[in-house]
Amino acid sequence: MNNITLLRTLAESTGEFYFEEYMVYVWLGVFVLAVIVELATSDLISLWFAGGALLSLFISLIPGAPFWAEIIVFAVSSLLLLLLIRPLAKNKLLKKKPDIKFNADDMIGKKATVIKSITELNRGEVLYHNIQWTAESVDNTPIEKGSVVIITGIEGNKLKVKKETENKEE
Repeated sequence: MNNITLLRTLAESTGEFYFEEYMVYVWLGVFVLAVIVELATSDLISLWFAGGALLSLFISLIPGAPFWAEIIVFAVSSLLLLLLIRPLAKNKLLKKKPDIKFNADDMIGKKATVIKSITELNRGEVLYHNIQWTAESVDNTPIEKGSVVIITGIEGNKLKVKKETENKEE
């Protein structure tokens, strides 16, 4: 009879709880809990503890593996995963997203056609992609109907425009 069997027999006869038999369930619980926490936070921290718990779960399946070995495997593997792989994964998965331009922001710098003259005192109208917009001149200079203008900004629902110069090419 080997030592493990002897200890198990002794624990059963004395009614003591032999916790090493249940470590598979403990590590499975730690794994599930770490995954749930990671899904809730998405900080890429508890995911590495899930990896350590998974490795410890496999160690606990080895007959006669001591409890302290599972704890050491969990601590070392979790720490290594956290310190070595997290920075690489964070750079790859959590890249800074490029600034998203909305449709209106994308209009700035584009050309439009004046369909109602713009004067110093009155707003006019421009046509941009077959959509009619209220517009006013940036520098309050009059712009005649039929002129091509450059959109320089947006204020509410009106466009700020300036007359396109002849020698400027885009």
